[in-house]
Amino acid sequence: MTSGIRPKRDEETVIAGSCDSENPRRVDGLQLLGEYRGAAYEEPRFLVYRPDGQAVLLTPLLYRVLTHLDGRHSLASVAERVSADHDRAIGPDGVRYLVEQKLEPLGLAVLGAPVEQVPTADPLLSLSARGVLFPARMVRTIARLFAPLHLPAVVAATLGTLLALDLWMFTSGQADAAIRTTVGDPAAMLVGVGLLLVSTLFHECGHAAGCHYGGARPGAIGVGLYVVFPVFYTNVTDAYRLNRAGRLRTDLGGIYFNAVFIVVLGCAYLTSGYAPLLAAAVLVHGQIIQQLMPTLRMDGYYIVADLVGVPNLFGLIGPIVAGLARRGRRGGRHAWRAEINLRPFARRVVIAWVLLVIPFLAGGLAVMLLRAPTYIGIAWRSTAERWTAVEQAFTHGQVATILIDTFATLMLWLPWVGLGFLLARVLQRAVRAGIRAVNRRR
Repeated sequence: MTSGIRPKRDEETVIAGSCDSENPRRVDGLQLLGEYRGAAYEEPRFLVYRPDGQAVLLTPLLYRVLTHLDGRHSLASVAERVSADHDRAIGPDGVRYLVEQKLEPLGLAVLGAPVEQVPTADPLLSLSARGVLFPARMVRTIARLFAPLHLPAVVAATLGTLLALDLWMFTSGQADAAIRTTVGDPAAMLVGVGLLLVSTLFHECGHAAGCHYGGARPGAIGVGLYVVFPVFYTNVTDAYRLNRAGRLRTDLGGIYFNAVFIVVLGCAYLTSGYAPLLAAAVLVHGQIIQQLMPTLRMDGYYIVADLVGVPNLFGLIGPIVAGLARRGRRGGRHAWRAEINLRPFARRVVIAWVLLVIPFLAGGLAVMLLRAPTYIGIAWRSTAERWTAVEQAFTHGQVATILIDTFATLMLWLPWVGLGFLLARVLQRAVRAGIRAVNRRR
């Protein structure tokens, strides 16, 4: 999510000047959605959607200016209207400054020639090698079909059934026996892997259904590499227009649909006794635990972000680290608090999150890089062994073994492909930073 937030002292620069006959306007297709509800900022934030679907947060002054840019009023007229709404006077040149230096670079407004290249969100820890599985129109149809699962009575019944199934599953000894049976049979193993993939896709349907239930419009479901993991994803950017409860429903929708899937698998096992069904139900619990991690952009991250009221936690890592570094300097604490502009409780939670996530990510990346030669060697030997097994299975017509070993080999190498994308992105940013530093010195 691209943020339009800048230090208040820059945004509220007031320059008294002469009237200009140019008429600034909003870009075509821009949506003004009003105040971002449940935000933890000390002053409100307002939400707009660009035509490309990018959500942008603005301060009150920038949003107020943007609402008056209809293409029919001059800079002087816009300045009069904004001054009437705002508690400080602003001149035509002040409006020009805000349009040209703030709104135009964000792709929200134009004054004269339109911006050739609009900035897009490009976080370091973002999806790479992504592709669309289900287009937005299909996802919205799926979301409408599954939205009734979010009815309170259905949620209560599902969670109650899940609790009863889990008590039986983990106390009866059936789960361990089912896993042993599944692992020892290639065909059953293939079914189990297939069920886990279906569970992951159903998880994404939960996000889409939660988004739709709250009144927003979900986008496409796709697949990509996140850091070093292959993942499915759902575009639920439109959920930003919802209140906090609606956003949390969207965040929790995937985990809730995992619970629904466990209930379905458990009931199917009780009916049929087919071991892979129960084995998959046990393993889906692991998916839920993984999704609750708040350190990466998984469900846990978005749950924390919406509980606190800060939509982009990763965007605050830099300001918070810089603020902590200069905290002991004179006036540094107050300047830092004004810059991040968060309420005290939210600021403490975000600081705690930053202090957790930095060593976690740095340590994980360091281990992977330091151990990469060893891990890649193991992966290479395992690939050779699996290829031999595939050749033998092909000779004997063992289709299940061929598919299992091929899938396992693919999963073995995808993390290293993801690491390669991540390192390439880091190198690209370092080169850009170096070029900017050289240009500033000239």
